[in-house]
Amino acid sequence: MGQSHTRSHHSDASGNGGSDSPSHPLNYSQSKRNSACLMKLFQKLELTADEDNCHPGELSRSTFESAFHGPLDKFGKLLYLQMTHNHGNHTRERITKEQFVKSGKEIIKMFDEAVQLKYYFHLFSAGKDHMNKEDALQMINVSYALTLSASSIPFNKTTKDEQVFPAMVQSMFGMNENLTFDDFKQWTHRHSPHIFCGVHNWVYTIMTGSKMPEEQEVVAPVPLLERFVEGKYCMCMGMLWVLSTVLPQSYTSTHTDNKEECSEASSSSTKNPLLTSYMIIMKLARLSKCQSWALLYDSTEHGLSQNRFAHHVMSYQGPTMTLVSFEGRNVYCIAEDRPWREGTQKFGDVDSMLIQLTPVYRVIQSGGALVQWNEHSRDVKKGIHVGKDSKSLVLFIPSDFDTVEHYHIPNEIHKIEVWGCGSEKAKEAQVQQRKWEYKNAEKHQTRKLHLDTNWDENPDKQILQWGGINVDHQYSRDGGF
Repeated sequence: MGQSHTRSHHSDASGNGGSDSPSHPLNYSQSKRNSACLMKLFQKLELTADEDNCHPGELSRSTFESAFHGPLDKFGKLLYLQMTHNHGNHTRERITKEQFVKSGKEIIKMFDEAVQLKYYFHLFSAGKDHMNKEDALQMINVSYALTLSASSIPFNKTTKDEQVFPAMVQSMFGMNENLTFDDFKQWTHRHSPHIFCGVHNWVYTIMTGSKMPEEQEVVAPVPLLERFVEGKYCMCMGMLWVLSTVLPQSYTSTHTDNKEECSEASSSSTKNPLLTSYMIIMKLARLSKCQSWALLYDSTEHGLSQNRFAHHVMSYQGPTMTLVSFEGRNVYCIAEDRPWREGTQKFGDVDSMLIQLTPVYRVIQSGGALVQWNEHSRDVKKGIHVGKDSKSLVLFIPSDFDTVEHYHIPNEIHKIEVWGCGSEKAKEAQVQQRKWEYKNAEKHQTRKLHLDTNWDENPDKQILQWGGINVDHQYSRDGGF
């Protein structure tokens, strides 16, 4: 399993992130600032209320919920219930400024992922002690939409996403009809530890009008794909989001700094008091940019063969994400934190992972050497071996690349993709290495034996003789002796 990256900063036993009392001047000052931000947001939401609103200092339920549009519509309803702390039949139809600020401050102080997990589970289950499959699917769809918004990525949903999200629900529930918090906590610990990271970053940004402080932010951004065209590749945005909830930061860490961009967006969104709540949401929702992934190999474009695979993947000195799609709607992801290499030894370190994305989402194996790629040794089957136990491989791709053995059962390969997750320097270094190899190969191809020179002094003679070829008699027939 990937490393958790959970950051708990001086949280008290209740998980509130510290005391607000004056004896803690920094916390008290922060609390006052948060209260001011929440009151300002409350006032902006009041501007969107109907003209006949006759309850100053209060927001109606409909006004609060109308601030959320499209895929966020359901989330607005659930957040209202959670903030009013009333999930029974007698739903409170109005929320006061005091209740809004108090509930908002409780959310803002949740810096521990364990506390966030419990809060948002109860939010998406509408306060129940369990969640049904419909609740879970709604939770996944909303979490996906909020994370994209927080990452400044336009919302998009395709048929491939429709396959990935139910695969997550199937993984959570198994044969059960309901899911308790304890079961959900156990599932997320292994398969999706950062499932609510984007959700909480989004909510925090909306409520405070600024990006979460770096020392308190749990980073799980959605990777950017270079020249990505939805529908062209095996990878889709839904898969990217799912992977962002489980992958270690070595695959997504950013190499850019966009603090000024976030600051500018935040300040510009608070200057105009007439901004609608939806515009506030779209203006303020920002996260740090994520490391871009570069497409290294696409079997549809480059050809489904081991030689083409090697040509495009070798010499890339960075972590990679390899997708293998085959019959049965199976899509596997091989997350390798070490460069691909050929040989009889397996490779992979602490951040390596083997993940099944569909038809059931789950982390199969993680941590340590997972992959072996043999092209030459006769002692090991030639091809790509995937799995920690060599006697019980999860995947095996023979050297001819015409099938994939899934737990020793042959299946037809549909597609293989490899995405480079390193920095731009890793991609540039690979390009330079390819150019050098091409020039070197071209140099050897144009090289000829010059028989009009002293053959005994020609280095090509010695090279050929080392290879077991007797060249003396051939030269003598040409009159050399």
